[in-house]
Amino acid sequence: MKKSAFLLSILSIFITNLAFADDIEYVTVNSSILGLTENQIENPIHVITGEDLSRTGTLSLGESLDNLLGVASSDYGSAVGQPVIRGLSGPRVKVLENGLVIRDVSGIGSDHQNDVELSNVQQIEIVRGPMSLLYSNGSLGGIVNVVDNSITAKDFSEQIINLGVEHNSVNDGKVHNINFSDNLQGVNLSLSYAHSNFNNFEIPAEAVIHEEGHDEEEKDHMSNSDSKSSAYKAGFSVVEDWGYIGLSFKNIENLYGIPFHGVHEDPAPGSPPEEDERIFSSTDSDTSSLKGSYLVSGDLLNKIDYFYSDSDYSLIEGHIGGDEDGEETTFTNDAKEYGAILDITSDNSLTQKIVMRSMDEDTAILGDEAFMKPVQSEETSIGYYLAKQFSSIHLDFGVRRDEVNRKSLISSTAYDKDIDLTSYVLGLCYELSAIADLNLSFGSVERAPSSVEMFMNGKHAAINRFEKGNPNLKSEETQNIDLSLNFDNDNFYGSINFYQNDIDNYIYLKDSSETISGTVVANYLQKDAEFSGYEIQFGTQMDFYNGSLDLSIGRDQVEGTFANGENVLRVLPARVLYSLSYEEDNLSIDLGLTNVKPQNDLGAGETATAGYEMLDFSISQTFAVEGIENFKVVFFADNLLNEIARNHSSIVKNELPLPGKNLGLKLAIQL
Repeated sequence: MKKSAFLLSILSIFITNLAFADDIEYVTVNSSILGLTENQIENPIHVITGEDLSRTGTLSLGESLDNLLGVASSDYGSAVGQPVIRGLSGPRVKVLENGLVIRDVSGIGSDHQNDVELSNVQQIEIVRGPMSLLYSNGSLGGIVNVVDNSITAKDFSEQIINLGVEHNSVNDGKVHNINFSDNLQGVNLSLSYAHSNFNNFEIPAEAVIHEEGHDEEEKDHMSNSDSKSSAYKAGFSVVEDWGYIGLSFKNIENLYGIPFHGVHEDPAPGSPPEEDERIFSSTDSDTSSLKGSYLVSGDLLNKIDYFYSDSDYSLIEGHIGGDEDGEETTFTNDAKEYGAILDITSDNSLTQKIVMRSMDEDTAILGDEAFMKPVQSEETSIGYYLAKQFSSIHLDFGVRRDEVNRKSLISSTAYDKDIDLTSYVLGLCYELSAIADLNLSFGSVERAPSSVEMFMNGKHAAINRFEKGNPNLKSEETQNIDLSLNFDNDNFYGSINFYQNDIDNYIYLKDSSETISGTVVANYLQKDAEFSGYEIQFGTQMDFYNGSLDLSIGRDQVEGTFANGENVLRVLPARVLYSLSYEEDNLSIDLGLTNVKPQNDLGAGETATAGYEMLDFSISQTFAVEGIENFKVVFFADNLLNEIARNHSSIVKNELPLPGKNLGLKLAIQL
């Protein structure tokens, strides 16, 4: 009998009426330019609360989202997990913090982290597809917006002090954090600190796929997969009748091993570092932000929301031991972003906003693996957005004009490229009845080629390729249609989403027959591509014993093909997601099973990826302790079946499997 049979039998008892519903809390979606709450949004969106995150162990950003429909992770070891939305990743998915793009160097290499810290998060918002244009810095793949209360627009009503500790068995990992918030003499103060230390993670037996004919001793752990992180953040805000203004300051430092450096896809897999060879990355980032809002209440202008961010990011990749002992490469990114949102709403049934943004960014790579000359980028945009209610039809519309300039060198040739982009989306929601609605959206979104795609010109060790960019690449343009149906009859819930995303001038990396110093040359090319897929979920809620029981089953699938019929590289396999959640007073139990199907629809040079079943479990209980507001204990288990699992979207999937079984304990105290 399959390992999932027991859970399936439980679900089959209750999911007998495949009606649909949407159990949605009325929370504000901070990335929504139109200022909508979650219950007002018809677009494909997930909102993960801080409470949801507190029930699991500390994970990378991508792995924290991997159990959501339409969302997955592209990992490079447990320290690095970049989000994938509907088969798209990298520069097609923007990662934001409080509505502003995080200016790290994750887009330069698949072995680079997203510069986020999740211990003091209010919520994470994930918008799938080009409809993310209606949200902060929308892109053609989607956005991930990490929200905290470092700059609060509402006065804190009470002092809160949170203390937390965590331990993980799979890597002997330890985490501790402290968060403080209060209103002191009319000033809202928010402080947070988090520190984590993870050793090399354990892997199931025979999890690493070795090169054919190359016999290696089997490992029970992944060498060089350790990581450390420290994060500090302070925020201040003043809230008055006229609006609010606030400042925040953040510093994040990371040190993590690179467990694999140099991968050949096929036919010659690379080799991991020797046990005495240390390859690592250390990062240091400082970000200062200003946010505020001013109520004008004029005839033409109601309110101005404004923002400014200044970030200074560096990543040093170093080598200790081996043939490259002492080599270092430094990646830097200095950026400033500022802008304003003008509210020109004229009546209650018509919301109108104008958004203006500007960004200056300097990216450089210095040292032994400097495979790209420094790049200067400037981006300015202006957009118009509206929402209108017509009896049973709700309409959302957005149009944005972007002007992008990138300057750099390839060899001794200087390039100064101006790129103009025009994007628009239109969404319609029709209320079929009191319990059902039908949503249809159209979008045409353009994306300028990234700095890497245009100006890369050197050996990139993480993929063992000599990459060549093309400064004359055209902009990508997606023509997207999205159709969804939602039902809610109080007891049963669900949704069905179908989408088709035609991308003209899709940019991809392809190996050539040319070699430089024995390294295969890979060129950034363009070809029209189509991504299509669906996301379906059914569920039910009911009173059970002394609490509430929630059961759901979902499935997602995406296909990516080029115009000539070839498969796009590293497209996600189909998945079935089962979930059971029980809540009673201060007790919470969560059980989730993700059944990942094998991926045999392969792009050029790819190898197949076996399917697996990932079973995760957590139980949390809040206890009454004298002198303490809340004392919460969380026990969690990841990969409880100790499955050999690998993400097909990862370029190092064969050499770096996912961690084995992990048992963890988390204690949280609120004073």
